[in-house]
Amino acid sequence: MVSCMMRQSDEKHILGTASTEILLWSSRRDLIAVSNSSGEVFLRRLSWSKVWKLPKTGDGIKVTAIVWRPDSVVLAVGYSSGDVTLVDVESGDIVHTFNPCGEAITALSWENSITSINKEAENFLLPDLLPQPSKVNSSKLDTGSMLEGYKGLKNEELLSLLWIGLKNGLVYGYAFGLFPCCLLKLSELSGLNETIGTVRSICPNGDHSQLCILADVRAGRSEVLLITVDTPLITYCLKELYGLGVLYRQISGLMDCLISAQKALQEAWEDALVDLESKMVRYDNNDGQSSLSVDLMELLMFGHAGIKLEKFLVTDLTDKGLKRIGQAVELSYSNMQKLLIKHIVCANYQLSHYLTQLCGLAKQEDRFSCLGLQVNLCLNACRAAGSFTAKTAELQQVIDGSIKYLKTFFRWLYVTILRLSDEPIPPELATSTQQDVRFIANFLAKDFETDGQVRLDRIGQYLRNEPLTSIASSKTRPWDMLAETCPTITNFPESDLFQPRAERSLVQEFTHLEQQVKASFEAIPSAVGQTASLPFMTNLTLDCQSDGLDKIKIISRSINQPKDRCNLIGLTNSTTPSSGFYLFEFASEKERKNLTRAAFFSFKRCNHLPPGEYKLSDMQFYNDEIMSILLLTEENTNSIFLQLSLALLREQLAPIMSRRGPFNSSFQSDLFASSFRVFNDFQATALGLSSSRKVAAIFSAAKRKVRIFDMEVEEEEDVEDEDQEIEDVSDLSQEISKDGGNQKDVSDVDMAVSP
Repeated sequence: MVSCMMRQSDEKHILGTASTEILLWSSRRDLIAVSNSSGEVFLRRLSWSKVWKLPKTGDGIKVTAIVWRPDSVVLAVGYSSGDVTLVDVESGDIVHTFNPCGEAITALSWENSITSINKEAENFLLPDLLPQPSKVNSSKLDTGSMLEGYKGLKNEELLSLLWIGLKNGLVYGYAFGLFPCCLLKLSELSGLNETIGTVRSICPNGDHSQLCILADVRAGRSEVLLITVDTPLITYCLKELYGLGVLYRQISGLMDCLISAQKALQEAWEDALVDLESKMVRYDNNDGQSSLSVDLMELLMFGHAGIKLEKFLVTDLTDKGLKRIGQAVELSYSNMQKLLIKHIVCANYQLSHYLTQLCGLAKQEDRFSCLGLQVNLCLNACRAAGSFTAKTAELQQVIDGSIKYLKTFFRWLYVTILRLSDEPIPPELATSTQQDVRFIANFLAKDFETDGQVRLDRIGQYLRNEPLTSIASSKTRPWDMLAETCPTITNFPESDLFQPRAERSLVQEFTHLEQQVKASFEAIPSAVGQTASLPFMTNLTLDCQSDGLDKIKIISRSINQPKDRCNLIGLTNSTTPSSGFYLFEFASEKERKNLTRAAFFSFKRCNHLPPGEYKLSDMQFYNDEIMSILLLTEENTNSIFLQLSLALLREQLAPIMSRRGPFNSSFQSDLFASSFRVFNDFQATALGLSSSRKVAAIFSAAKRKVRIFDMEVEEEEDVEDEDQEIEDVSDLSQEISKDGGNQKDVSDVDMAVSP
């Protein structure tokens, strides 16, 4: 007998207009993830108190799937827009968002490998990882407010794979939830004339050598396909994929650091523009006949200021106002220098370090060529990183030069305002050199004003995704200066040298770097997916319309016991509530490899339940031994929570002899209830279970009320209380079969029966 007594611990009312759609308990914590019809995701505790809320991503975008990382540190959320969002459970921060191919996400599964390979992979492949540089908050230039790399995506000892099923019949595998390492095209693997549609469920085994997949047939029929896909290359190359996943995670984190630092650099430059324009735009330019830069140039050359210029400098700008502007612009330039040196340069050096390691792995062709890692593509990424380094050094020189121009210009303008105001001039500012005049003239001609707007274009051109308008001289570009100083560099093959383009901006060089890094990993998913095979496939016709397949209840579980390794998939025979369910078992052990068994279980043949019609509302695997079922009575007035022994269910499964073809269940197997509970005053339609925490959340029909139950509680010692709560099966049958209007007010009843 499997005893699973229940005791209600709490009841909560759910506020708001949106209804609950998905709920999933964590396997390791007292946390439950809940999504609603508005596209929001809530994380709640056992007491149903809210931990954090993930807002909706857009109007009309639904949450279609949720899965916990095996260690419950990260939550993955899939959307109808095709986005997958990884959320740090502790803080609720989004740590990563990606979109595999733009199709709606329909299934998620995240499993660990059963063997630890962390130390082996480090000794075999990689030196110690460098400390990740800080990630700049692009909305603030305060360098003390920063984010540490990929928070929540720490280094795991086990290779975990996030499997993503899409509406177009594709299945992606992401190592650590970040690194795309496998792409399965089910239509091509099946060899069918018909195209495979929406992937409904994915269940991987413990060593990632096989996936059990349930998907639609794209033919307007109410049929689903049950498929097993062998992925031997993943099992064979676990250590290699682990090493590539670690590198990809570091490289992706550094690329994000560079993106955020460039945004902050753009903001600092715009701040400098705003500070200058706040005063300079007040200048009246004589109806377009002249401009501030032209009038200032005349003042510099001839020493004479017009009436309007003099009034602007003395009355509008003033010496104090000029000081404030100069300090603000100088601070913005200082921030740009800090961002370049502390963040962009530092992150790019580390990126070059990891790309060099990637090249080293690619040269081990006996281990990595089968995964699609190519040496020439990795070298291209290394060269692109070197070119980006050269461009950052060039921009750093330009900023240093611009600071000199600005300081000289503001000093001259300050002295001019003092002269026009008949104020005494400090001795240290009284004299100027011919070089100062050249600096000021150069600044007014190139940086100060274009088309009536202050632009500071000497720096701004590097921050736009377009070619430079003013190319620095080869005598001042650091890479060209190095080549001139060391002529032996020209003796190296061109393929071994960095190749910075003089006409490219910093943004263009980074875009090129992004493309090359992406190309380095791009071939891996297809290369791994092409080695997959499809040893088993059967189609199953369900009792529903083709447009109702998304309302079929599907559950899956991977069992990885030493002497019992298999995948289980259960699905209802129609849209819920349904009259029964199918259970499929896919063996993973070598002795029973590719052995598939199945049966259909109907609630018309369930022992210990009173006679009558029952419909299945929801079902889940409680653990490796128990399946939990939620039933509605014929009148939809009462609900029954049923616990079934998986061992007894699996004993009745029959082998499927045909490897290809339809599945026909000619008989209905008996159900043996291990325990059940009747809710006479609560119409339950959905449940969430956590065997590790021994709790259950059961929702009402409108999903506005949730009851929390403690599972596996000890039987009460008070015999009198037991007699009041536990009724005889025959008495229970009479209560349920009575008409609803004449029914007694009976409290919830627990039953534990022996099969």
